[in-house]
Amino acid sequence: MVQKLKGFFLVLLVVLLSLVFALQFGGGQAEGCTAGGSTYLARVYDKTISRGDFNAAYAIGNFDRLPAENQESLGISQLVLDGLIDRTLLAREARSLGFDVSPDDVMDRFVNDGVVMLTLGTNAPLYLPQGELPISFTDKEGNFNSELAKRYIQNGLRRSVSEFSESQAEEYLAEKMRELIASNISVSDAEVWDEYVRTNDTARIKYARFSPSHYESGVPSISDGALTEWMSEHDAELEKEYETEKHRYTNLEKEVRARHILIKATPGASEEEKTAAQTRAESLRERAIAGADFATLAAENSDDTASAAKGGDLGYNAKGRMVQAFDDAQFALEPGEISEVVETPFGFHVIKVEAVREGDVPKDQAKRELATQLYRQDWMDSAAREAAASALSEWRASGGDEAIETRLRSAAKGPLAPTLQETDVFGRTDNPVPGLPANALIESVFALDEGAEMPASPVKVGREWIVFRVTERTRPDEEGFTETEKNNRRMGLRALKEYETHRLYIQRLREKALSENALRVNQPPTADGAS
Repeated sequence: MVQKLKGFFLVLLVVLLSLVFALQFGGGQAEGCTAGGSTYLARVYDKTISRGDFNAAYAIGNFDRLPAENQESLGISQLVLDGLIDRTLLAREARSLGFDVSPDDVMDRFVNDGVVMLTLGTNAPLYLPQGELPISFTDKEGNFNSELAKRYIQNGLRRSVSEFSESQAEEYLAEKMRELIASNISVSDAEVWDEYVRTNDTARIKYARFSPSHYESGVPSISDGALTEWMSEHDAELEKEYETEKHRYTNLEKEVRARHILIKATPGASEEEKTAAQTRAESLRERAIAGADFATLAAENSDDTASAAKGGDLGYNAKGRMVQAFDDAQFALEPGEISEVVETPFGFHVIKVEAVREGDVPKDQAKRELATQLYRQDWMDSAAREAAASALSEWRASGGDEAIETRLRSAAKGPLAPTLQETDVFGRTDNPVPGLPANALIESVFALDEGAEMPASPVKVGREWIVFRVTERTRPDEEGFTETEKNNRRMGLRALKEYETHRLYIQRLREKALSENALRVNQPPTADGAS
């Protein structure tokens, strides 16, 4: 009897609250004064999403309380509008399958459970409020306070009771559809074990990376005959490279190919230092004018180490790519001419122009230029691979780290010189070496047989070659795979599957609506509270 009376009074309370809302805040008057009125934001089949719908959803999530820059960086407006569209599509599907939710059901949960529903776009971060959101309208004694509820709907959401209950009915129908979609999802024992292995199989390594760029200074010059022979041996590769890069050789503005010798003098250098640098540059210029090979002078004397490795060659450059003084000097020269000493913020330069081009570069000339670049890259890659293989062989033979560490320290210096380093402990989904893609290295480390410490050969990672020794390895075992662990893993995997399945289902609904010309979307606005 007590339960029946409690149920009777709850229904009566819901009905009375609905009547109060309808008389005081409902009807056509409320519809006409809602925020944004019937402003058109999106049309989904026979449903229109208004500016008022958008602002109400924005307010339910309290997104207007976030700093404006956070609202913008998170793309809250787009997430809210996407959520309204997704909700409408899912609710429509639910109705087509026979599901229904009445306004009384909605108000019952609102009053009795203190819950309001909100859907955001599928790519919304998990920390943003969505789904069932708790909301309380109780007084100090814990009793439901209809005045607080009225103020929330009227002032907080700027909705009438009919608008509020209809939008929440859509939310509950969408939720029923999500539950139906998720009901067919399962996670096998094998998937749970694989996930356990993925996060519990860990390693730590010592490694050295061999960058081809470190060996650039050693690239030998190649004669015309040798380059022609190389081109004939790599014709297919060269043709493919040309097709990829031919945009660099058509409709060109005027470009100059120059070599230079730089004698550094920073802006903060003393007058004595600047004078000494300029004097040295003048001396090198005189030697070049007298007939000394400019490329050799650059290789032996230039402080620009990157171009010095190529005989001072800067390649072809259009106007504006170099500092003003350098640009003015090189574009004033004819091929074969050598400049006066040029001062820039980097120091003092001697410049020699090798060639000038404009418009379309003939294909055979373009391919020859590309061949020179590919030849250099091949040589540097081979040098890096051979150095890595030699180091790995010595490392394996020595049985320890000291010999390889000593060898690397005594080798050529430079920012790209290989050094022995050690990673933190990492798993199969981590990236142990910053700045390099992880897949090849991870695969090589975890593919080693039990007891093995080193790979059979260097590992190509991106453009670099890596050698390593495993210093620590933890393998997953059955003992740690407890029931609690299994259940936690299963729940996590299920949540991921539900998210992905829901995302794909929404994507298909959107594609279907678009193909039927039943989905029209305008640019999402900024909510009134956030503008």
